[in-house]
Amino acid sequence: MRLVAVIFGAAAMACSQEPPEAMTLARRAYELARAGRAEEAAASLQEAARLAPGNALYRSALGGIYERQGKLEEAVAAFREAVRLDNGNAKLREHLESVSLDYGAVLAREHRYRAGLVLARQTAAQFPSSSAYLMLGLFETRNQQNLAAVTAYRRALELNPESAEASVGLGVAQSSAGLMQDAEATFQAGLKRFPHDAMHRQAYGVLLVKLAETGAAKRSRAVEMLESALKMDPSLAEAHYQLGSLALADDDAATAAREFALAAANGLDDSRLHYAFARALRRLGKDQEAERRLELFRERKKAEEAGSLQP
Repeated sequence: MRLVAVIFGAAAMACSQEPPEAMTLARRAYELARAGRAEEAAASLQEAARLAPGNALYRSALGGIYERQGKLEEAVAAFREAVRLDNGNAKLREHLESVSLDYGAVLAREHRYRAGLVLARQTAAQFPSSSAYLMLGLFETRNQQNLAAVTAYRRALELNPESAEASVGLGVAQSSAGLMQDAEATFQAGLKRFPHDAMHRQAYGVLLVKLAETGAAKRSRAVEMLESALKMDPSLAEAHYQLGSLALADDDAATAAREFALAAANGLDDSRLHYAFARALRRLGKDQEAERRLELFRERKKAEEAGSLQP
């Protein structure tokens, strides 16, 4: 909020070489914003920017309005243009980076992975020493560009060796890329560096499940790792799902259903969970509940397929 006020104040005192109409519009936008009339303030700033296209202050002020409105896509575009006009402004660059990362988080929550990848690439290119590589790795993984994600997460870990998130991301990307030995080495190193991080244990447990399917690891190791993750954080939905899947494979439908219910209660809501849950319920003779889960499976599957095409 304070940043917006500072920007507006500076914009209102823009250089005298500009058309006076631009400065008038900027002052009007400042008053409109203070009165809570954000749409009108944005319109005034857009016109000011059109009349004075070389003034970065109008663009940054417009970005501030959009940010306050929650229009982060528009905010990023406005701040990016402001930085282009005033690239030496460190505070402005820092704010663009911050808003870009916030917008990336929104795109991830909305499953807009293609749009997120475009944003992440732009942000990492513009801020090569930032946490943007974490965002880049995430969206590359979501777009199944796993080898590229390995590079991004490795860079993120180089920039911040104390980032447990980068370590986990690297291991997951390596696993998704089929680099199983590399992934296992990454997780083992991560467990030593971050012994109390439950996410490392969950991700390593998922890898061990995959390795157990090929005979490259003992199934008991996978179970032990997933259970240790849940001891640290009982809300890890993926760990519950994996344990449920293992129980279902052992024809222990009761345990499977219990684990799937915990996964759902802790936020997991994808097609594979609902399908597996339906199978467990069917084996328990709970046909009506199983059918409801199958309906959810069809809904989520359709949404996931549509989401993969969403820009």
